Amino acid sequence: MRETRFSENENGVNAVSASSIAGQQHLQSLLSQTNSSDRISWLHLTLAGLFSLGIWWVSTATIIYFNFQPVVRLSFFLTSLSLAVISAYLIYRYRNDESILGAYITFTGALLVWGFVEVSFYTGYIVGPLVRPIFTIGPSWQAMHRAIHRSIYHEMMIMVLGIAMASVFLRSKNRFGLYTFFILWFAHQSCKLNIFFGVSNTGSEFIPDTVSDMAQFMTVTNMNWFFPFSITLNTLVAYRLLHRARDKQEPSWRRIGYILVGMMALLALVEHWLLVLPLNKSLWDITIPYIH
Repeated sequence: MRETRFSENENGVNAVSASSIAGQQHLQSLLSQTNSSDRISWLHLTLAGLFSLGIWWVSTATIIYFNFQPVVRLSFFLTSLSLAVISAYLIYRYRNDESILGAYITFTGALLVWGFVEVSFYTGYIVGPLVRPIFTIGPSWQAMHRAIHRSIYHEMMIMVLGIAMASVFLRSKNRFGLYTFFILWFAHQSCKLNIFFGVSNTGSEFIPDTVSDMAQFMTVTNMNWFFPFSITLNTLVAYRLLHRARDKQEPSWRRIGYILVGMMALLALVEHWLLVLPLNKSLWDITIPYIH
């Protein structure tokens, strides 16, 4: 009887021991998978950041170059319009796609839509009516009124696109296209206001002859009162997005999306600083020999 009980106890101990060993092995397996997943995620984040940097710089340099090629200006405008239409379709189709591919597609699509916004302005096809030149130096209410009037069609188009984007992404799961569009819109308006109020590097050398009269609304000075506010807000947005990209509790596709959009905000921040730093440099100075 005692031998039977002893045998049963021994079997129970062995079962518990085997279960414990199996549990430890399973835990080690999970930890190994988690560490491997983290390494892969950081690699993906790095590649996503490089992708965001590359497509932003290349697309902007391409726009600058072709804006100074009058022979192909109309073709470039129509090509950009076609890409924007295709991108809008892809944005709509992938608005609920919770995958890394979906994050890339909505981000890239919004960037191409914004590329059309830039092309439509600098090619002179969607700008606004001509205004009388101003003869005062520095920002003024009259200059602001005429600057708005000169670009009213363009600004109205951006507002329509913004409303359309917001309506598409209102209840969608993948909103990185919306974030991308509005960050580019904010950076665009912020840079315009800073150049109007006064910066040391206005970038007037990148204005094609189609909208060369816009140079009269640029003010050259060391600093303006609006710059600290725009820099602060831009910094907070970039920090928030990049911080979300580091959050391991977020799904992988969201982390990729946040790094894509966060890098865009960070690059916009760098562009803002280049407006006032005494470097006399731009992110696209390499294009100057080809446009002048």
